[in-house]
Amino acid sequence: MPEPPYLRIDTHVHVALLGPEPPPTRPVTANAPFMEPQPERGGMTLEMRHSAPLAVFLFYNKIEPHELSDTLLRQRSLDNIAHSSFNYVVCLALDAVYSPAGERRPELSSMWVSNEYVLELAAELKAMLPPEEQSRRGILLGASVHPYAPNFRERVTWCVDHGAVLLKWLPSAQQINLADDRVGAALEFLATARQGRPLPVLLHVGTELAILTTDPKTTSYDFLSWSTWDRFWNRLRPSEARWATPDLTGVRRNLDRGLNAGGCLILAHCGLPYFAPNFFKKWLEHSDFKVVREYLERHRGTDGIRGKCFADVSAVVTPFRKSYFDDIRKLPPGSVLAASDFPVPVFELSADLGENLEDLGAILNGEFERIIVPEGNLLDVNWRELQHAFPGHPMFENASQII
Repeated sequence: MPEPPYLRIDTHVHVALLGPEPPPTRPVTANAPFMEPQPERGGMTLEMRHSAPLAVFLFYNKIEPHELSDTLLRQRSLDNIAHSSFNYVVCLALDAVYSPAGERRPELSSMWVSNEYVLELAAELKAMLPPEEQSRRGILLGASVHPYAPNFRERVTWCVDHGAVLLKWLPSAQQINLADDRVGAALEFLATARQGRPLPVLLHVGTELAILTTDPKTTSYDFLSWSTWDRFWNRLRPSEARWATPDLTGVRRNLDRGLNAGGCLILAHCGLPYFAPNFFKKWLEHSDFKVVREYLERHRGTDGIRGKCFADVSAVVTPFRKSYFDDIRKLPPGSVLAASDFPVPVFELSADLGENLEDLGAILNGEFERIIVPEGNLLDVNWRELQHAFPGHPMFENASQII
């Protein structure tokens, strides 16, 4: 098959570390004691290690829970990328939680991954590749620095000097209140952090179901809207599990502060619900798609408006999110990015009769995972399914605008 006339770049790929065996997560309180320092590369809480999302990720990657180790996670990450058809994959760090007072709190992070670990993976992958491929393939640093960190600017500058191509924030899990003034200041700084050019912010938008927060109230920190139905469902939750009502005025003020300075935002997953199909999205699950569309239409980098917004289609190749494909096609084509959110599950939505019959035969032979786990490299499966659903769409080339 001939090479495409553009670089294949997946801008949304996660990596993870277990770290040492941690104690159970402590509740969030103002005077909670600090744990001993975590290892410098990353870790997970016991709750995250035994969570349903992690079990799904392991199943999709054909990893038995009893085999799980940092060595295996590292090797699988490298193997999946090395044996994919991608030129570049942006692997995402995830900074630890910081308290509102600016104190680093790794013990309140269900999962965290250091920027240094991603750089180590990049160096190891480069060593695995033949010399002729090292200049056109590799791992790119999707850095993560918490905006509450007192040394935010210094750490971001270090990341840029080491090749960072974007900055990842997952507000709920990292417990980042987007209405906090420090977020606006951080976004303004990031607008020129890459030698005068913006360092894009990959911002999770919508409900997060994979990397869970240790503080239930911050679940809504990912939201750009708050509907009547959100308020209704929130009243039904026990008081200790109730989500915070987001300060949307403050959130928009901070996002606009960064965009007006010339910044770049990537709104992950188009803000879509994960389980609720299109018809039921207003009633069953939170959706930020409408707000995402508004941001994309307003900030296309044209008409003299500073700043630019993109939305990625990571984790949309699922049976439920398929019902939103027509809505995605109506978004400004130059503002959509193809991506995977690996290792989040991907489904072969385009499977033809022959493939279905092969799967049936495998199931009859006892290979029950073939019901939902595609064969082949999952990064490539996701890209292929997106190409089938959105043939000829600029989303496959748009990453070159920001990378």
